[in-house]
Amino acid sequence: MPSVTCRRAGGKPPNLVLILIDTLRRDHLHAYGYARPTSPTLDALAQRGVLFEQAVSAAPWTLPAAMAILTGRLPSSHRVENDGMRLADSVPTLAETLKSAGYATAAVVSHIYVDSPFGFARGFDRFEDFNLAKAYRFEAGLEPRAEQVTAKALEQVVALPGRPFFLFVHYFDPHWDYDPPAPFSTRFTGAYSGSITGRYSSFSQYALPGKDLAAPDRQHLEDLYDGEIAYTDFQIGRLLEGLRRAGEEANSVVVVLADHGEEFKEHGLLGHGRNLYDEVTRVPLLVADLRKAGPARRVAEQVRSIDVFPTLCSLAGIPAPRGVQGESLAGLLSGQRGAERSAISETIRFDAYRKSYRSGQAKLIVGLESNSRELYDLRADPGETTNLWSRRPEQALSMEQALFEQTEVLDGGWNLRWASDGSAHRFSGSIETEGTITAMVPLFPEAGRHRIERGKRIDFDLEGVTRSGGLSFMIEPKDAGVGFSLEVDGKIVRERIFLGAARKTPPVVPFTLAGTPPAELLAKPEMAGGREVGYFLWRSAGPSREEASELTEAMKERLRSLGYLR
Repeated sequence: MPSVTCRRAGGKPPNLVLILIDTLRRDHLHAYGYARPTSPTLDALAQRGVLFEQAVSAAPWTLPAAMAILTGRLPSSHRVENDGMRLADSVPTLAETLKSAGYATAAVVSHIYVDSPFGFARGFDRFEDFNLAKAYRFEAGLEPRAEQVTAKALEQVVALPGRPFFLFVHYFDPHWDYDPPAPFSTRFTGAYSGSITGRYSSFSQYALPGKDLAAPDRQHLEDLYDGEIAYTDFQIGRLLEGLRRAGEEANSVVVVLADHGEEFKEHGLLGHGRNLYDEVTRVPLLVADLRKAGPARRVAEQVRSIDVFPTLCSLAGIPAPRGVQGESLAGLLSGQRGAERSAISETIRFDAYRKSYRSGQAKLIVGLESNSRELYDLRADPGETTNLWSRRPEQALSMEQALFEQTEVLDGGWNLRWASDGSAHRFSGSIETEGTITAMVPLFPEAGRHRIERGKRIDFDLEGVTRSGGLSFMIEPKDAGVGFSLEVDGKIVRERIFLGAARKTPPVVPFTLAGTPPAELLAKPEMAGGREVGYFLWRSAGPSREEASELTEAMKERLRSLGYLR
């Protein structure tokens, strides 16, 4: 099918300005119904374009979320899911795609998680990162303020050659620390006598569940957070005015969105990264074609952050490259009605291996690190407070199947199974890698029987097992060493561990496997279900990432273990 474009007939392609605002909650913008005037610039921009009411981010923290936007892929597809990972050369970026179509490309970024060490600079003719890639230290406060970002962005506009350009601008300010400069520092703060400041060090003890934050303290944090939003909004106004003065506004399309939102204890946490509730994953998205006047429109259909890539390709009059999972919003921008788009969000941050599936007015959250599931009716319960999973098993089954059919899980992953002879046995042990665990699927019904530590170690302990169970997991890099210490009834028994199709036993226990696996380890061993006790280990060769996703055997086994499939 040919690409749908929004280029004017006979005209040159538009300038494309993509503004990414870090940690910006949609419900703290006046255009989305917030009572406070935090965002006059964005409100005015919405009046010149299209506001998407239901936009969903692919991840709850910056690195995988921003990479999803600039690749059009979910985190499990682009693979840049945590520290130490870099985008593969085979995955095309938005900047590379537009550059190959003749665009001049420039970026100004203000945090290391949108920087060159992870592959973000690829395809940009000019890439300004304020030297963060060389000098960055976490919590050192080296991120430039929005004023500096705007100044550098306007320098890029002036320096770009006289042809259509793609400008990517990242503003970090709404992210904690919440310390907006004057006069924004006091714009929304009321009388407050507590000890909490906007510095993370002053409220970090309340970040995790189990310690309540008093209502006045929480409100003070939100007041300061709103000041950061207003400050950033003001600087975006300067950027748009600079485009006008440079004579570029009349041929520009501006897209504004957030990488993710922020939690203020709605579900027990402060900040972002672990949870997949709407306060973190539902983001603002505005598209304003400044080449024409209004009218303002609001789109109710659900869309995704991964849709931005193919949308900008449509605006440029070019097709999106193969492998992009998003779909162009061009039809919605022109006033057409759109089909339902399911939205998936993923995270492996802080040892929380979680995925969510949002479809219609329902949302499923799967906690793979805890073997838990949550199902919410968003129409009746927009705050996601009542878990309906046990009450609506058929709906949960359908959504979980759809979730794992659309995400790339465990291609080339490790598979560990255990089997009992029908009598009760205890299976316990640990798996540890020198690499990073990027995906993990528990294949047993019990919750709370395993844990992940620092993304490098899995411990499990199940008592009274009479049938079978297991774990599947993925490691990056794929040839990283993986150590196994496996016990049956509290003892390591080498003769009860079978490797690959040949069912070889390891020469020593505990044991480590590394490098390219032999062919026999890439085939599943035969298991005499119900007649022997032991562990069975193999590694999946995995399908090509370019092939269509399927419900893998690991996913079928997981659903079967939970009672969904027979």
